[in-house]
Amino acid sequence: MRRLGLMILSLCMLVLSGCATINSDIMINSDGSGTWDATVNSQSGPLEKKVITDALTKNNVQKYTLKAPNAEGKMETVADADVGSKPVWKIETKFDNATELEQMRDAVTTQLKGKSKEPALQKTDDGSYIVDLGRSAGQTKITVEGTIVPESVQNGSIKDNTVTFPEDSNIHFTFKPGHSWLFYGAIVIGIAIVGGVGYMFYLRRKYYGDAA
Repeated sequence: MRRLGLMILSLCMLVLSGCATINSDIMINSDGSGTWDATVNSQSGPLEKKVITDALTKNNVQKYTLKAPNAEGKMETVADADVGSKPVWKIETKFDNATELEQMRDAVTTQLKGKSKEPALQKTDDGSYIVDLGRSAGQTKITVEGTIVPESVQNGSIKDNTVTFPEDSNIHFTFKPGHSWLFYGAIVIGIAIVGGVGYMFYLRRKYYGDAA
C-alpha cells in the first residue's frame, strides 16, 4: 500500500511541476454513458506502467485499455506481461453511468489537482446535465450528445457540441441532452410503417370500390 501511494504521488508531482500532462478526449452520451481517452505525456523520462495502472486501480477504474507507442510511433495495446516504462501512455476507458465517470475523474484530475466537491455528472430538474471534472491536467476536449449551454462555460471554448478546456482550468459546464440517431431512426421507421399500412388500406378500399 505504501508503494502504491508513492507511485501515485510521483505522478502527481510530475503533473504539478509541469513535467507531465494528461490530455483527455471525452464523449458523454445523453444517457450518461460514454468514453474517456487520456494520454499521459512525461517530459522527465519514461513512466512505469505500474504508476498508471495503480492510479486506475486505486479509483476502481476497471473498463480500460492501456496503449503505448511502438517502434514506429503508432499506438498499440500493451500486453499484460509488458511491464516496461514509456514516456507516453494512452488510457482508453468506457463508462456506463455517472459513478463510473466519477471514478475516472478521480483517477485523472482530482487526485492531481484537488478533489472536487460536486458529482462528476448530475441531472437537474429540467433534464439538463451538470458536468464537473475538476481541474484539467492537460488539454481536455469534451463532446456531448446534446447542446452545451454557452453561459455555463467559464474557461473553455465551444464549437458545436464540443467544449475544449486548456490545461489547469476548471472543467464545469451544463448541457441539454439530445436524442441519438437511433431515436430519430425509430421515428422514420415508424412513419414508414404507418404510411405503408395506410397506403395498403387505401389500395384495398380502392380495389373493392372499383369492383362494386
